[in-house]
Amino acid sequence: MMSNNNKKRGFTLIELLAVIVILAVIALIAVPQILNILNRARKSAAEDTTSGIAKSAENYVTSFMLKNNGGFPDADIAFKCSDDGCILKNNLDDSYNTDNLTTLDFKGTKPTSGSITISENGKKVTAYGLIINNFVCNYGDGISSCIGIDDIGPTQENPPEKQHQGVLKIVYLDPTDLTNKCTSTNVNSNTGTKTGCMKWYAYAEDDNQNTYTMILDHNTTAMVAWNSDNTNSEMKEVKNQLESDVEGWNKSLSPRLISADEVAKIVDKHDFDVKKATYLDDWFYFHDLTNNDLTGRGNVCKDLPNGCKYAWLYDRTKKICETYGCLNNSNIDFDGYWTSSPCTGTSASVWYVAYFGRLTAMSANKFVYGVRPVITISKSNIN
Repeated sequence: MMSNNNKKRGFTLIELLAVIVILAVIALIAVPQILNILNRARKSAAEDTTSGIAKSAENYVTSFMLKNNGGFPDADIAFKCSDDGCILKNNLDDSYNTDNLTTLDFKGTKPTSGSITISENGKKVTAYGLIINNFVCNYGDGISSCIGIDDIGPTQENPPEKQHQGVLKIVYLDPTDLTNKCTSTNVNSNTGTKTGCMKWYAYAEDDNQNTYTMILDHNTTAMVAWNSDNTNSEMKEVKNQLESDVEGWNKSLSPRLISADEVAKIVDKHDFDVKKATYLDDWFYFHDLTNNDLTGRGNVCKDLPNGCKYAWLYDRTKKICETYGCLNNSNIDFDGYWTSSPCTGTSASVWYVAYFGRLTAMSANKFVYGVRPVITISKSNIN
């Protein structure tokens, strides 16, 4: 007879469960590390692609100058990127030969969105909001940086701009003709532009009235006094200038200036109350409410995918505003724009939005701040 000791022995249930638990623990530790390695590799590839696109823009300058006897436009050259490639957005005058110079020539993945700008007579290349393999990428000062779209919140149409906190919607609108079919490709954001297709940031929504409150992305007038008599008891020059700037706009839009309380609410400065706030103690930077020195400037913004998160509030003020995290440089220099709010505790000071991302106060008679209209619009009028 065969002995029972020769029978093959299997695993007990406890042993099987122990093996499963061990394997699960190993997977729990290893899988995230593997995913992180793969994600870093994809990010590095996206950054390499961004650098390659920037290099192609530098080569574009050389090709352009060779074809135009060393000439290059004084104005910035802009390329809009899509699935079709990065295509020249400017309409250059006939003095320049742009044959075979309407697109950037580069290898690798095409960004599905974003823009490339060549400025300073071809000496500077910047890239903003390039969507490459699910990363949002920027390029400036010789450095490319990318961040995963999932790391900056859910995306919708126009993902780079949609991620700015406080912005509900990007709207392209002609305030003189609400039926005009405006798109991102036919807007004009130059300072002083008052009519035609323009870019707006919707920052508040009224569900009951079915409306958006929106602020223009540029100043309709660069510099004007709030009240040249240096009193904040009433708006004077700035009120007259606003009325002149919006002449011909659809009356239903009710153009006005933004209030200091609205600005504070947008940037989550909930302890600000314009009825009590003083210019000595209650000014604040948008990006760091503890008011550390230089807050909101380049050192804060450089690692963010879309510049500083509230940059749209002080966008297009300085030619050097990329230093302060702006989305787009202004075509001229000025210091910011007025709010509608006088400052408590003084007869002359008024709150204004500064070009470096701060709500602060200044004498009403200063001619260095401008007009940036706010409108309220029915959602039915937005295409």
